[in-house]
Amino acid sequence: MNRLRHTWMFVRTSLWFVPVLMGAVAVMFAVLMVDSDFGLPDGVTEFWLIYSGDADSARELMSALLSGMITMTSLVVSITMVVLTLAAGQIGPRLIRTFIQDRVTQGVLGLFLADILYLLVVFRTIDGTQATGVPHLAVTIGTALTMLCLFVLLFFIHKLARSIIYDNVVQVVAAELDHCVRRLLPERPGVCPTPPPERDPGWVALAQDGYVQEIDTDALVDAARRAGAILRLHARPGHYVLSRGEHVAVEPASTRSPDLVTAVRGAFIIGSERTPTQDLEFGIRQLVEMSTRALSPGINDVFTALAVIDSLSSSLGHIFERGLEPSVLCDADGRIRVVRSVSDYDGMVGAAFDQIRQTGAGKPAVLIRLADSIARLAPYVRNDGQRRPLLEQLDMIAIAAEQTVSIPRDHGALKLRCAEARRRLEVPRPVSATELPKQGK
Repeated sequence: MNRLRHTWMFVRTSLWFVPVLMGAVAVMFAVLMVDSDFGLPDGVTEFWLIYSGDADSARELMSALLSGMITMTSLVVSITMVVLTLAAGQIGPRLIRTFIQDRVTQGVLGLFLADILYLLVVFRTIDGTQATGVPHLAVTIGTALTMLCLFVLLFFIHKLARSIIYDNVVQVVAAELDHCVRRLLPERPGVCPTPPPERDPGWVALAQDGYVQEIDTDALVDAARRAGAILRLHARPGHYVLSRGEHVAVEPASTRSPDLVTAVRGAFIIGSERTPTQDLEFGIRQLVEMSTRALSPGINDVFTALAVIDSLSSSLGHIFERGLEPSVLCDADGRIRVVRSVSDYDGMVGAAFDQIRQTGAGKPAVLIRLADSIARLAPYVRNDGQRRPLLEQLDMIAIAAEQTVSIPRDHGALKLRCAEARRRLEVPRPVSATELPKQGK
């Protein structure tokens, strides 16, 4: 089921699935319209909305509509390719996935393909030698679909023009990151049991090169329970692994059997690229890539970097509110079966701020916005694990300011912002009863 879900996600976010599905529906609909059209009551064709011409006129109309739709479809595909090229060069090639999985783009391409296939089916059924062989209703619907495509083309051009605006792309990527946060992180984290000390284990290599895209933890718990073992995962979604290595530790080593090795390898999905399915840092790094490209000398767009910093602070606030994924998983009897590596606060804060701070070290506006964002995160901080990486970021921002900011006024403003952020972070925030973790096994 895990692999089926992963495959379905890949198909659903591809550029071809929705157009192919809509095209198949259009073909079936065209066949239905042609078969049922000849049974229209007498006098219906006199209504002005229904096509009432002869077979030759119908063939000429269908031919003109079909030629026009093929031309418009070529135009839509060309415009889409231009936008994807611009996005890959300026925003980042890893963000192409965001444009491809857009439902509006898939739907527009599907509508154009569906109209072409519908017109083809209707066109080939019109017999120019028989006046009674004109599917009036089918021709009318084909004309209406082509008119609809004209208006959709205008809407699609407007949509594409807005889709390459940096602020809109930042909002789309940030919304996907927030969705992953809500899906992966528990709303009220429980208390994880303390895993036993690591003993001399047997090791399982994943036997594939690539990025870990998804891990079926339920399957690992079940396999460990059947074998009477504890599995320690040294690779998590987002990590790149080699076919040989020490990826999963099996304790005790005597429980490492061929069946267990097969089950462990089957629980990992490995591919050629990172995916956001279980990789929380993937969305963070997508936003960071936009910021670092915007701060490059060739673009030098500080305002995009500031927008990215604001979105990152909002996402980190949601992460701090929900807590971390459980690192210890138990079976139904409460016995520890899987100990896994999860993204911690140090890693997520570092992934969000490190590269932006390094790239924007010579830009006071970027450093000041980083300090302000850390100050805004103070109300979300609930423990030292969340506070420590933020204070470390403030220390590194201060060092970067000392080394790169030479104007006294800018340096003084940055020192004041860092001092204010530090003051807010060092004031402990009371934890309400609703935020207390639930007791777990």
